[in-house]
Order: sequence, then C-alpha cells, then structure tokens
Amino acid sequence: MPSAPRIELPRPAIIAALGALILAVTFVVTKAGDTGGVIPVPSASSTPGATSTTTTPTTTVAKPAKPKQPAVEAGQGLPTAVARALNAHKVVVLFFYEPAASDDQATRAAFRAVRRVGTGGRVALFQDTVSHISNYRRLVGSLGISQSPAMVVIDRKRQAQVIQGFVDSGTNQQTLRDVV
Repeated sequence: MPSAPRIELPRPAIIAALGALILAVTFVVTKAGDTGGVIPVPSASSTPGATSTTTTPTTTVAKPAKPKQPAVEAGQGLPTAVARALNAHKVVVLFFYEPAASDDQATRAAFRAVRRVGTGGRVALFQDTVSHISNYRRLVGSLGISQSPAMVVIDRKRQAQVIQGFVDSGTNQQTLRDVV
C-alpha cells in the first residue's frame, strides 16, 4: 500500500514563520493603543455636567456638550512654556535641528523668518536641538521623528503632524495658515 511522501520543512523556515507571526501579533496588539499624535483627553462621561437637555413639547433630547480639553501639566517630557501655550489653545510649533547640518541651518533660517513675520499671537513657536528632543517626549514620543530638521505642528485640537527635511519659509507660512 503506497503512502504519500511526508514533507518536512527546514527548521530555519519554521523559526522564521513563527517569528513573523509573533511580530504580526505584536504589531496588532500595540497599534490598537496608538493615539496617532493626539494628546489623550478624558472622555465626556467623566466630566460632570457634560450633557445638556433640550425640552420640546413632546420629547426630551439629550445633546452631549463639547468636551473641554483638560489642562496640560508641565513636567518631565513637557517644558513649562509649551504647556502654557497648549493650555492657551494656541497652535504649537516645535522645530528640532542639528546645529552642524546645512539643511537644518537653512530650515532654521526659514523658521526664524516666520517668527519675524509674526503669527498674530495665535501660534507659539519653539526651537531646540535634536539632542534635547527628549525634553519634549510627551508630545513627540509616538510621532516617529526619524530625521532632522523636523517640525511638529500641534493644532488647537491637539492633533500633531510632523514635517521632516528641508522646508522653506513660504512652506512654513502656508503650513501655519492651514492650521490657524
């Protein structure tokens, strides 16, 4: 009675397949908790008086009130001036550069040009070297900044976007106009 030939996989192929499976599961599990560049805000249900009711002659409709953004506290990983700007509901721009790099110096000059033009008090501009990026880790830790220069723009809803690489002053100004 003939039997089917048995197929044996090489041990390295089995180990590679298990490794890929573990990586996929890890990605799915950790990606679910990613805030996508948004500073976490408590849910509206935890805020007292978060709903208001409107009465009509026949029905009562509950409308959820727009949740107020909680105050951001300065501390380790968030400088005081940046926390103040976020609490004042300003657009916050963080610029990180490497002092010795020519592209970084050109982008820094463009950043300073935006500062000289002015932002009408609606935008708070901050700059620092890449070596000090850990001082801002509560804001930029999950954004995946991978090169310098890098500019992080945090809008009034506290959603962040990252712009990496050389950027001229016109692009900087347009970016700020788009979020203000």
